Amino acid sequence: MEIKDYENGLIQDLKLVINSIITEIPRLDIAVTKGERVGDAISKFLELEFVKKTLHHSKFSNSEASPIGKTKNPWDARTDYTINNFPQDIWIDFKAINVENEDTNPDSGTPDKIINHITNDNFYLVFIYVYYKGTSNGLEFVQVGGEYVKPYFLKDISKSFRITPANQMQVNGMAEPEYRTREEFLDLLLTKKIESNERKFKKAELELKNLKDGFFKKTSSKETHLKDLLQKNKSQEDAIDKL
Repeated sequence: MEIKDYENGLIQDLKLVINSIITEIPRLDIAVTKGERVGDAISKFLELEFVKKTLHHSKFSNSEASPIGKTKNPWDARTDYTINNFPQDIWIDFKAINVENEDTNPDSGTPDKIINHITNDNFYLVFIYVYYKGTSNGLEFVQVGGEYVKPYFLKDISKSFRITPANQMQVNGMAEPEYRTREEFLDLLLTKKIESNERKFKKAELELKNLKDGFFKKTSSKETHLKDLLQKNKSQEDAIDKL
């Protein structure tokens, strides 16, 4: 089987399951106002429903929802996807997007998790985007581009993604994915990690220079120099001496 055919089949199988969930339950009793995000609650709903839907699926098995209260879990849901006796541990990351927000940049987790996943002889982490808006009595799922569900592999993430100083992958929620091979993704991931560390290195160099020049803080809008703090301290000590 061509690997692209395998990947397309996996994406379509996931899309069918999530579409069936949303079709059967198009509204949720979760209060939301414009600009507000309720992604965690929607994700938990989808996780649990996914487990139910795949209990007797021909390809998905042993599905799990993320543990309650474990915020650092590497996946929202996981499942074994088996084709011709070849199993793969598939990680799912649900992204619920409020279409009434002008911009959204959901974190996609640390790149370390996909490195660990690949080290354990797997590869696929799938983002599953769903879209919603608030209603008078909760929220409803809506279509974007004629679709309720947009699943794509982390390996196909928009090249505009960046790795933040906190080592989190971040991409605009409306950025379109772009197909690349698995090898191309690994090259891109290494490049993004290098770029992230170069930005941190430049920032650290500047902060170190400022500290050596006596500045505890130096930005375009504010400066705090050692001499300023020494003067503040002297004024306080003088006041105490006069008590």
